[in-house]
Amino acid sequence: MQDDSSNFTKFFTDTSVLEDIGTNGRNHSDEASGESKAMPSPEVDSTILPPILSGKDFPPLWELESRPFLVDGMIQKSDTVLLTSPAKVGKSFIWANMAINIATGTPFLGKQTTQSNVLIIDLELRRDVAIDRLTNIANKLGFDKVPENLYLWSLARHTYRLNTIIEVLHSRLQQLPEIGLIVVDPLYVIDRSDAEGGGEFDENNAHSVTRLIIELEQLTTEQGSALGLVHHTRKGNLNSTDSMDRSSGSSAFSRYPSVIMNVSRHEIDNCGIIEFTTRNFKSPSPICYEMKAPLVLERPDLDSTKFRRYGNAGISEVVSQDVALKALPNHAVSKQEWFARCRSAGVKESEFLQLVDEMLSSGLVIETKDGFAKNTGAGI
Repeated sequence: MQDDSSNFTKFFTDTSVLEDIGTNGRNHSDEASGESKAMPSPEVDSTILPPILSGKDFPPLWELESRPFLVDGMIQKSDTVLLTSPAKVGKSFIWANMAINIATGTPFLGKQTTQSNVLIIDLELRRDVAIDRLTNIANKLGFDKVPENLYLWSLARHTYRLNTIIEVLHSRLQQLPEIGLIVVDPLYVIDRSDAEGGGEFDENNAHSVTRLIIELEQLTTEQGSALGLVHHTRKGNLNSTDSMDRSSGSSAFSRYPSVIMNVSRHEIDNCGIIEFTTRNFKSPSPICYEMKAPLVLERPDLDSTKFRRYGNAGISEVVSQDVALKALPNHAVSKQEWFARCRSAGVKESEFLQLVDEMLSSGLVIETKDGFAKNTGAGI
């Protein structure tokens, strides 16, 4: 695919600007003395801030203009949305699928969307890989090509400097229609060394994290766009950790965004669970999905409480606790006999041992002197 074949790259291909803009420091040189002196503080333009409202100026609630939902019950316009997950579970695929669904006004994971323009700022994938992925997703969803109102800015290996990105984007947004959603993927590569306050980004420092998110929100200020961010969860066993506290680094990651989407692995292979924490509206129920690359598909038939236990491998689609329970007769049997029955149903030994451990822990099955039996007291 040639660089100029898709509208979503046409405004973001002039990389020469990236070398120059953002290099202007906060100091300027005095040519006569050769010394550096601070630039004077600019006067504050009070017109850029909203007015202070008196209660008498509040509109009646039935006339109050609410921000529209980009994804029904999930994301409103101007929200800051943080998507967190372990490595290699499809964070970027989730955003890419959502971006195309919003750009086309088609449902995302069973939720209606409001058709809007979308911009993806990709700091990780090379442009040919990003274009290939987005094109494949669009084709699999039944579209001949990527929608014209989806825009891609591939910056991998061009720049990761935050000030450069913000300054260039402000000028290029003038050439675009109003953007409903801007996605920045991922956070960990962003360089704040040229930003106000300077210094390297430290994800464990609350001040550093808060400043980063506030600076990123500058990307959306002019048009009131929603901002989508991609981050990773902490390593280790997080099964007992609240979903909003699983992101790596400072707790500011979970305190500042208006919507947190936390992705966990489902016990079934290639499936996941998205949990939501929202500030401005009722949090939606968890959603189960299946990763059938490049698509992310809703799986309403899966149990959203069946998280994969830390350290366990995923269970094959044909293997579940129901399969193992059906193979267990109404009387106690040895583990060997139970496994023989499960094996005939396609269960591998490693899967069987994992299921036994899980069902014993949950109380679905008990171990007696005669072997393993269903726990009739558990309502089986």
